[in-house]
Amino acid sequence: MPQDPEWPVPDYVEPPRTREVPYAQMPFAVGVLVLVGFAAAGAPETLAKTGFLVGLALAVGATLAGLLVPWQRHGYQWLVIIPLIDVLVVAFLRDGVRETFPAVSMLVVVPVLWLAYGFAWWALGLALVGAFFVGAFPLIQTGQLPTDAMGWGNALILPIVTGFIAITARVAANGLRSQQRRLVVVSRELHAALLEAKDRQALFEAVMETVDAGIEVYSPQGEVVLSNAAARALAVRTDSATGAYARDASLVFDVDRTTIVALDDQVAARALRGDLVAKRVYWVGGDDDQSAIIASSGVVERESGYPLGTVVVATDVTPLVEAIAVRDDFLATVSHELRTPLTSIIGYLGLIDADELGITMEVAVIERNAERLLSVIAQLLSATDGQPPIRRVDADLGQILQSCLDTSMPRAQTAGVTISARAGAAVVAQVDPVAIEQVIDNLLTNAIKFARPNGTVLLSVERDGTDAVMRVTDDGIGLSAEDQRQVFDRFFRARNSTDLAIPGMGLGLAIVRAFVHAHQGTVELTSTLGEGTTFTVRLPLRAAGSPSELESPVLAREL
Repeated sequence: MPQDPEWPVPDYVEPPRTREVPYAQMPFAVGVLVLVGFAAAGAPETLAKTGFLVGLALAVGATLAGLLVPWQRHGYQWLVIIPLIDVLVVAFLRDGVRETFPAVSMLVVVPVLWLAYGFAWWALGLALVGAFFVGAFPLIQTGQLPTDAMGWGNALILPIVTGFIAITARVAANGLRSQQRRLVVVSRELHAALLEAKDRQALFEAVMETVDAGIEVYSPQGEVVLSNAAARALAVRTDSATGAYARDASLVFDVDRTTIVALDDQVAARALRGDLVAKRVYWVGGDDDQSAIIASSGVVERESGYPLGTVVVATDVTPLVEAIAVRDDFLATVSHELRTPLTSIIGYLGLIDADELGITMEVAVIERNAERLLSVIAQLLSATDGQPPIRRVDADLGQILQSCLDTSMPRAQTAGVTISARAGAAVVAQVDPVAIEQVIDNLLTNAIKFARPNGTVLLSVERDGTDAVMRVTDDGIGLSAEDQRQVFDRFFRARNSTDLAIPGMGLGLAIVRAFVHAHQGTVELTSTLGEGTTFTVRLPLRAAGSPSELESPVLAREL
């Protein structure tokens, strides 16, 4: 993606630049002009002294040289000549007006500071030499050394103080340059971080606007801080008052497509209360144009755990729901159409006197395969019926398991598998005996299919509080973690069953789940590949709302 043009990050440059010469020389030139003005007003005779005139001439020459010489051709190091000339200027001016204006010596501070601050360490030595030169210049002229402490004090106090000032200025200059270098490094890092943040933001916005799912992000106060185009379009369809489809939409319905979801039960409202939602199915839109969505929510936190907000994601799964409905309708229609002629075929087979015709074996083969085909059709019908009706009665689950065990014993003996039931107390529950018998039969059939030669299958039933718990355990080939996630899906077959050519259509466990859910129960499995599998069916002992026979409530069609 195109990036914003980078602005220049200033590099650290050792001062002074050649363009800074007028600014560095100007204070000294102004100081000289002020001295000339006071001299002209108070002691005009000093203007005629040789030392004063030499100093003025050098000052004018140094200033003009600094302004006119093309120093950029030679490098700024050569600029050291200008402050050195200024030191000579102070020495000659002091010689000319030493008796009248002794304070003129303070002008040496300006070139000394320039030398100490504006150049490398070697210039600091020149600054110290220049300061001592100004103090020693009168002694050089007279050729006489001081004879007492006051004389030495007058000669040395100025260069010593000026030297301290130069050293202090150099230390400060080094500190400022070090800070400047660090600032340049930090500036570059911040610049790079800003560019990276802009790239991430551009990438994030592109992903947000590209995905088909509606995404909304809420602040901890419940305000929408971010939403993509899909979320805004979904908010329009749900007739949201604030443009937030997941919080205050009026056209959001439950799985039955008619019950309006209350505002405080919508996915964002629940998530903001801390009740996170995972893959909740809603229907949105008007009566003539409804769509199915799967909504989930999550919390956005810093590494420290501080909450930054809540994210809600909704995906339109209407094509999937419609495809499942078409598939189920097709399977139900085909199954019904096939069952009627098959029933007639089986009925008329019973009228044939196979012994008299000498076709006993042939008729038996036809009858066996017709019965098998009718059983397959019955399974298809059970799998496609999203609302399996059940009629509850008080039944002994132990007797149901024993009946299933007796029925499955011939198949187990043929497969070389040992089936046994663990003895336990009688467990009476309100269930549909036919449905539960089909549940256990399917689990047993599955266990026998996947058992090892000379393997074992164990059945058990026990009471756990207000629930009845039934288990079917085998020591067969087991299931992989990937297959366990899909094992209850219709028409799904585990990979190892396909590899081992184990027959089946992948409907048995789907039927088990449908009947268990119709009883408001749960079915779970634990399996280890190569070691075996355990299916656990948990059913309430009593149906909610009535201790006697009743029909289960209508269940929504599963996705």
